[in-house]
Amino acid sequence: MKVVIKNITFLIILMFYACLAFSQDNSVCYDCHDDPDISLERNGVKIPLTVKRFILPRSVHGKLKCVECHEGFDPFDIPHKAKISKVNCKNCHENPTSIHKFHPQMSGSDGMGGSADVNCKGCHGTHSIISNKDPKSEYYFTKTNDFCGKCHPKILKDHLISEHFMEISANNPDAPTCIYCHSKEITKRSLLDKVQLKLNQEKLCLDCHLQHPDGSKSKYAKTLVNYDKSVHGIAIARGNSKAAICVDCHGAHRLEKASVTTSRINKQNIHNVCGKCHQDITGEYMQSVHGQGVMKGFKDAPTCTFCHGEHNIAAVPDVPEQAFTKSGMKFNVVINNKMVFCVSCHSDEKMMKKYNISTVEETHSWMPSQIKHWETVRCVDCHSSHQLPSKNHNILPPEQTIKQCEECHSKNSKLINMLYIHEKKQSRMKYGFVNGTLLSDAYVIGTTRNVYLDNLSIIIFGLTFFGIGIHGFLRWKSKKIRDINNE
Repeated sequence: MKVVIKNITFLIILMFYACLAFSQDNSVCYDCHDDPDISLERNGVKIPLTVKRFILPRSVHGKLKCVECHEGFDPFDIPHKAKISKVNCKNCHENPTSIHKFHPQMSGSDGMGGSADVNCKGCHGTHSIISNKDPKSEYYFTKTNDFCGKCHPKILKDHLISEHFMEISANNPDAPTCIYCHSKEITKRSLLDKVQLKLNQEKLCLDCHLQHPDGSKSKYAKTLVNYDKSVHGIAIARGNSKAAICVDCHGAHRLEKASVTTSRINKQNIHNVCGKCHQDITGEYMQSVHGQGVMKGFKDAPTCTFCHGEHNIAAVPDVPEQAFTKSGMKFNVVINNKMVFCVSCHSDEKMMKKYNISTVEETHSWMPSQIKHWETVRCVDCHSSHQLPSKNHNILPPEQTIKQCEECHSKNSKLINMLYIHEKKQSRMKYGFVNGTLLSDAYVIGTTRNVYLDNLSIIIFGLTFFGIGIHGFLRWKSKKIRDINNE
């Protein structure tokens, strides 16, 4: 009987301690762990085990008990466990990898696994975790740059110069932080194919720059609204992995305004951005008077984006009405022939006077049938170099521009290919493919037919004379044979 009572008493005491362990107050743990000298030696390394009483209550986990994270610990059994198991954050925080896409290395860990720079403990800490909504938190939205910069110093250096950081510093709630952008799959670490990666990056930029989170339009929407219809937008939508998207031109982290001299899209630097894909054209442009003007710091010299637009929303420049009335140009012709950008600057008397250049009307006063020339010849046809490969971007200085009539109005002239190609396109647009191809003018507008039609006429003419000659010869031969037979 005594043995039974002893066993029952032992079980009651055991159950008491078990309940105490599971319902224990954290103060039981602090009794030891508040000691600044408490430590553990493992593999010859001294590991501190101090946890101050005031730290955990101030954290987001302040209401939790120690044993809810440190499972299976008996406070009265020291050491608590033969093999200390790591805290598993996933017990409460389900699928943290979906929130932390910027660290896909976490996918193979249990939350506390992986290297210290990507696991929960390495970034968020242990007992002093503060909500990211608390301004005191080091990953509060205005502080995440410095926090992420601890591991990414080079990127941080670029970002601190960016316009995005300027907006963050001004406490703009819509300004993107490291976490905001990188919570999306926009880096090579995501292992997406290049096209999908670029589409994700493009969408991220447009989501902010087309409209604000509250639905109101962004100040950038005016220039971006038809971006998807641009050559770049269409190309990436079709799956062209080489197509340029926002970050290819503006950069990823060092996004500066065009007015900043060090900006990639500054007037003096934009040709370098476009030149990454369009090397031949950029090479021509830099040889031209415009390219040389940009390098000399002339603010009025046109760059790539002046003529081609930034995001395919290049509004037609404002050209004074007198430019058309004085010169006799027709507005629609100037627009269709892409001469409006040339005319917008070269009809500006104030601008031209600054560089000692005559206006369009004054410069072409020597030219006969001026109005007819405006309708049929583009500015670049006479003013650009025709050294192959010619892309119409090497605009020549005035002294090298073609002015002599015979240089245009003669066979095998310098402009034969340029004018023929242009006129053929215009004729096809006006008359249709068949009639435009057969009836378009060749190298001299208004004086000859299509070059192929010319050659065909010569061949037919030659065959006609050849046929007449053969016919005459056969008649003569047959007559001679009949005369011999009659004898």
